Amino acid sequence: MPKQSHVRAERVTVTRGGRRVLNDINVSVSPRTRLALVGENGRGKTTLLQVLSGETVRSLVSDATHAARLALQAFDQATAGLADDVPGAMDVYEAALEAATRLDAWDAERRVDVALDALDACTDRDRQLTTLSVGQRCRVRLACVLGGAYDFLLLDEPTNHLDAGGYERGWRAAHGSECAGRPTIGPSRRSTPG
Repeated sequence: MPKQSHVRAERVTVTRGGRRVLNDINVSVSPRTRLALVGENGRGKTTLLQVLSGETVRSLVSDATHAARLALQAFDQATAGLADDVPGAMDVYEAALEAATRLDAWDAERRVDVALDALDACTDRDRQLTTLSVGQRCRVRLACVLGGAYDFLLLDEPTNHLDAGGYERGWRAAHGSECAGRPTIGPSRRSTPG
């Protein structure tokens, strides 16, 4: 019988910008247990969930490039089918090639890296998101969206937690070569950078 999952975090402390958000928190959740985090805004509920999830820059980049990786796996399998003279392999290959090409799957990681660089975001793949400032987390998430292979972007105030420099870099990344040809819609409370 497979071992059931169990979540345990001990002595969790998170400080952001000189403000201690979590202080010496212990959490243990047994299998089939439901736990609700209830509290006022700004008390650390989301921070604790992020700590428990183990979310890193790598996990966000992986999510952003997931469809591209799947398309490349399907393409590799289709190519092997052609090499093995599998009946119907040409149709499977053509469909896999079309899907990988539409996603520009071969370039997925580079697109995210370019967006991370353009936004001056954290590029350390092993960095826990909980160790980044709100602005840096916003930059990483925005870079993953901008670098992803989306046909259409609907951005709801994606620069809310960015400073002026981050906002300008985000705007330029959203309207630069990495997003060329993609419709991008989103509200903004700031003027467009020159």
